[in-house]
Amino acid sequence: MKLSLITGLLCWVTLTSGQQIADSVFWVYFTDKNDNGYRIDEPADFLSERSLNRRAWQGLAVDRRDLPVTQAYLAELRGMGVDIKHVSRWLNGIAMVNADSQLFSQVIAKPFTDTVAWEPVTDDLYFPARTSSSRFEPPLATPPGYAYGVAEEQVEMMKLDVLHELGYTGSGVWIAVLDAGFRDVDSLPSFEPMIRGGRLLGTRNFVNDIPLFRTPENHGMYVLSTMGGEWDGYMVGTAPHASYILCLTENPDQETRLEEIAWIEAAEFVDSLGFDVINTSLGYSDFDGDAYDYTYRDMDGRTTFISRAASLAASRGMLASNSAGNEGNDPWYYLTAPSDATDILSVGAVDSTNVIGNFSSRGPSFDARIKPDVVAMGVASGLQGSQGGLSRGSGTSFASPIMAGSVACLWQAYPEIPAKELIHWVRQSGHKNKNPDSTYGFGLPDFARAYWSITNVPARFRPGHMEIYPNPAADHLMIKLPEDRAGLYSLRFYDLSGRMVYSGQVALPGEMDLPDHLQSGIYILEINSDRGIYRTRLIKE
Repeated sequence: MKLSLITGLLCWVTLTSGQQIADSVFWVYFTDKNDNGYRIDEPADFLSERSLNRRAWQGLAVDRRDLPVTQAYLAELRGMGVDIKHVSRWLNGIAMVNADSQLFSQVIAKPFTDTVAWEPVTDDLYFPARTSSSRFEPPLATPPGYAYGVAEEQVEMMKLDVLHELGYTGSGVWIAVLDAGFRDVDSLPSFEPMIRGGRLLGTRNFVNDIPLFRTPENHGMYVLSTMGGEWDGYMVGTAPHASYILCLTENPDQETRLEEIAWIEAAEFVDSLGFDVINTSLGYSDFDGDAYDYTYRDMDGRTTFISRAASLAASRGMLASNSAGNEGNDPWYYLTAPSDATDILSVGAVDSTNVIGNFSSRGPSFDARIKPDVVAMGVASGLQGSQGGLSRGSGTSFASPIMAGSVACLWQAYPEIPAKELIHWVRQSGHKNKNPDSTYGFGLPDFARAYWSITNVPARFRPGHMEIYPNPAADHLMIKLPEDRAGLYSLRFYDLSGRMVYSGQVALPGEMDLPDHLQSGIYILEINSDRGIYRTRLIKE
């Protein structure tokens, strides 16, 4: 694997069904999940309450892919001397390491193993009920007023600062970071508020026994800073109040398809814990040993193991954001797995003027779907530096987490929206949504536009109760809130693109003069109180 510190990381991998996937490494499917001791209608035995609640909020079912693999099969293979490195419940298979073709043949001779991809033989479904009254935390009552520092352009060019000022900073959203190295996360200033606030929920190494914060690589640390960093005035990420788990799935000493399987096991792990968003700044196509390489034909969302698993994320209620790849200047040129997966956000890289980075991998997927899906700033992105200061780096590795954190803030506002629908709104807010292409996809999202476009009621919104008169209005406006308590309230006007055009205070109930610079048109009037956020449309004559 080639790790490029500030140029972003992308690793390449692929798998062939039931065959040798690396030197001394084989993949084996199980034929069923019989007699495994678990039932779909008793999912609390293998999925957390939060995982079930995430499905329930989105109307999604538990199915046979969620069931653990049959432990008796694992025990029998281990009894034969099989060294099992990774187990996948979604794909119902294992990666056996330190093996040869003779042992593989013995394993495949078993009646419960196969080289053909497993598919559930029944469509049994169980729809869990909601187990809590809320999914994410309410928005901040007071706007944070961030000074973004080196992250200013990457936040504001997507109008994400509008959502932050509305109080949506990702609070209560759980983001899993599957990456290559998180050196010194426990001691760098951007992460101090996260750790102090208990929002670093855990770490797990799926590759080796080295503690994550002491690994020699820091690519995952850079990635994390673009989302979870909160160093006001210096570096503020796109979801500074989200909660995070850090999973190491990439082996810096080699580049093999086994890393794909590590990613799958990590994705299943965070699914079972109840995480909402997965960010992956990794990609696979080129491995140690040409015999294991993928081809562009494999980039169809169905061929590689990792893309098949990533395509399942949204059906479990998770949203996956993935770097498109840094191959735009190379002979490969195209995106890499799993950015070819369906129902994810594959993210290309642009500069601060929204011009595509030359290195950003191009689409489409081999089966002619629009890829990348969207773009974000991945050229000279603002980062937490490895020595304690600040830095800048380029790569789709940074565009993807910038996008993942932004999506988390939008989801906080609309927690009941399914992952697939959220992906739709993000795509439709892109600047090229009318004519998407294989370079920009649907383009640079406008998160203020996405926020105003969604017809659901946002968190803490009190619909239909604020009274304004007249409407349309020329110069003056009468305003009354339902609580009918006299007081000084924060008031804002937004245009339909989500741009705030006026901010001030108003004594209510009462009358106010409309701002002199407010031109004729349609505006969103927003008032904050300690009981919620009130919004309505106003026509200015």
